[in-house]
Amino acid sequence: MSQETIARILAIEEEAVKVHDDAQRRAARMVEEAQEATSALREQTLAQAHQQADQIAATGREATQAERAHIIAQAEAEAERMETTATPHFERAIQFVLDQVAGRE
Repeated sequence: MSQETIARILAIEEEAVKVHDDAQRRAARMVEEAQEATSALREQTLAQAHQQADQIAATGREATQAERAHIIAQAEAEAERMETTATPHFERAIQFVLDQVAGRE
């Protein structure tokens, strides 16, 4: 083999080593970027999940408060109705007791 052929082969091998090393660096950089992107996506997904959970909890609290207000309003209306119904009976009961105490029938 001639010196020129050997030199050419060595130059090609050197170039192949450079290309290989460059490819490994680029592959490592791509893996690192993919890991960073995955981490960022994970954080974003978690943040969105927390936000949705907060919204669901807030909606639940609002629904609970509305239901509570509705139940209280119903109870107040029922208490008022019962009071209105009971008032005449109460007055008659008081009159009965007073009559009994006074000895009247």
